[in-house]
Amino acid sequence: MREAGPQTSATLIATVAVGTARILALATLSTAALVPAAHGTLLAPKTTAPDVFVTIQVKITDARISVVPRTAYRGDEGRFIIRNVGKRAHTFTLGSQHKTSVLCCAFSRKVMPGRQAVLLVFLDYRGPLPYRSVLPADRSLPGMHGTLTIR
Repeated sequence: MREAGPQTSATLIATVAVGTARILALATLSTAALVPAAHGTLLAPKTTAPDVFVTIQVKITDARISVVPRTAYRGDEGRFIIRNVGKRAHTFTLGSQHKTSVLCCAFSRKVMPGRQAVLLVFLDYRGPLPYRSVLPADRSLPGMHGTLTIR
């Protein structure tokens, strides 16, 4: 066995430097591992805010309503850009309200000639969603209604 002799100051400094380097490396790794967890990026649910915004162009003429695209996905945020290019005022009604229940996105907006309206709607319903114009002059026109499908 070797006897523990007196340590020189160079040996003592080298030992402290190695110990300090190990502690610094451990602290760096711990910080790198804990920062994402502190922000909630590892296991956080991603359902609190919609990730996808879908622009849905609605063009209303005096004879018909055209909606492009005609499908969207449940959970999307729909940005409805409703333009009236006709010569009369028209309404755009999406969804329907029944006495016992309300479909998700039921709304109605009157748009004057040459004007446009922009609405943001969270699409939390799955299935066919009817759209139409509810003005008496438009109800009898075959092109003034249709269906938007939410998948």
